[in-house]
Amino acid sequence: MKIAIVDDESLVRVGFQTIIDWTANGYEVQGVYRNGKEAWEAFSASDFPDVLLTDIRMPEMDGLELIDNIRKQDADMIILILSSFEEIEYYRKSIQLGVQDYIPKHLFDPDELIATLSRLTKKKAAAATHVQQDRTEAMMAETQRLIISSRALPGVIPLAGSTLKSEYPQIAERMGNRGNVYWVAVRDVPDEHPYMDSDISAMRFLLHDLMNRTEYVIPLGTDRSVFYGLLIVPAGAEASEEAGFEQGMHNLVKEWIDTVKQNLAISVAVGLSLPGVFEDSKMLRCEAERTLDVAFYEGPGIYRFQHGMSLDGQTIGTPTWLTWQDEILSFVRSRPAPAMGERLDSLKERMIMQCSPEEAIRIAKWIFKAYMHERAEDEFHLVEGESDPNPRRAAFESTNYFRSWAELETMLLQAIEEYELLAKKRSNPWLQPILTFIEERFSDNIRLEDAASIAGLNVNYFSHRFSQEAGMTFLEFLTRLRVRKAMGLMKNERLSAEEAASRVGYTNANYFVKVFKKITGITISEFKNAGYNEKNRT
Repeated sequence: MKIAIVDDESLVRVGFQTIIDWTANGYEVQGVYRNGKEAWEAFSASDFPDVLLTDIRMPEMDGLELIDNIRKQDADMIILILSSFEEIEYYRKSIQLGVQDYIPKHLFDPDELIATLSRLTKKKAAAATHVQQDRTEAMMAETQRLIISSRALPGVIPLAGSTLKSEYPQIAERMGNRGNVYWVAVRDVPDEHPYMDSDISAMRFLLHDLMNRTEYVIPLGTDRSVFYGLLIVPAGAEASEEAGFEQGMHNLVKEWIDTVKQNLAISVAVGLSLPGVFEDSKMLRCEAERTLDVAFYEGPGIYRFQHGMSLDGQTIGTPTWLTWQDEILSFVRSRPAPAMGERLDSLKERMIMQCSPEEAIRIAKWIFKAYMHERAEDEFHLVEGESDPNPRRAAFESTNYFRSWAELETMLLQAIEEYELLAKKRSNPWLQPILTFIEERFSDNIRLEDAASIAGLNVNYFSHRFSQEAGMTFLEFLTRLRVRKAMGLMKNERLSAEEAASRVGYTNANYFVKVFKKITGITISEFKNAGYNEKNRT
């Protein structure tokens, strides 16, 4: 702690510095002054000390006037008067000014002074701790109240309604005269395996700590599995270089993401609202929440709310849905199944802007029903005791939770592919063992001669008949199957092109790259980036 000594007698000033070993007792002598004026000018030019030892009667400005000036700006400073005068008026005035002790110089004892300062310092620290605890509790109460009051459910709990800053004094004080706020929403993005509850609790604790360390961020807490915070725009940022602030905000949020990933191995998505006034907290929170839905389609990352993005994200309007139905039915009827993935990716772009994950799942299930209806699925009804010939269909239809669009799309396409394979087997019994062989051994070095041998046909006749029945050559069928399998590995297991190529039977990665472009019409890089709507990212 810093201590200042003020006395007009040079012997007293020297004596106070030599008699007591201030450093050994935990004090640093900030300054020694000859009168109140000299001390006040020094304090005003730099910092106030924690402890003041002062005489009363001094030229130019006495001790009482110095104390009076100090108390107008610092009500908590520890002040002790050491005076040769024991007049009652000085005692009374000292009490009025909040002086902690009045020590006559002729009774001065160094050990007693240190003991007195130690007692006063501990008392002040305890009081400061109590005040800080009260402020912390008040802030926690306000943030919880704000989370509850800002809840909105379009169509049930309206977005309209002002959040009065006057009802949140702790938050208002933290904001000061700063400008707009962003609502920040953070949610874990499940990977291949779900996270444990203890991991999620640790993630929220870490996020609270990271936000609390930042001057312009107020952590709010968790509500319905999402962690929220307020990011306050510094005053003048909008009028100055907004791009600089935007980049700084992006870097800050990315640092949070990286810290959580490095320390807890948890991937997260961060949603940011548009900037707005605190009074519009309901709307801003809803924007941040809606933006988080993009992570279902795109994966972990930082996402910004965009104008034109549906706020409710639950149900698209009837006219839009009717248009989508027509489009879906059109490409469902047009076959072929391999093109379905491309059409789904095209539909996904509009879903990001308008559909929540729940709505996307509903639409995907409708697509599958439409597909089955168009393919006259009733010819595949099971007889009693028969196992389901399409287990992937059963898995897709019975699953109501998908971690990502990639998982949803993959399960849908797998169910369709298995149906197509089943249809070919049922309509062409002679193909059944060949298709089963290809499905089980596609990553091996399968030759046309091997397939012909299984069918019991010579190579030329088998090749001709297979092309007629399947609508493509044997090699094209095998190549398309391998490419589809590789696409699934790159999208869902995040394998590199080389790893995926090896898994599906291509030892030469460069050759696989050429085959992929020929079959899909796009490069592998374009495939990996497809659907990543960069305008939704910061």
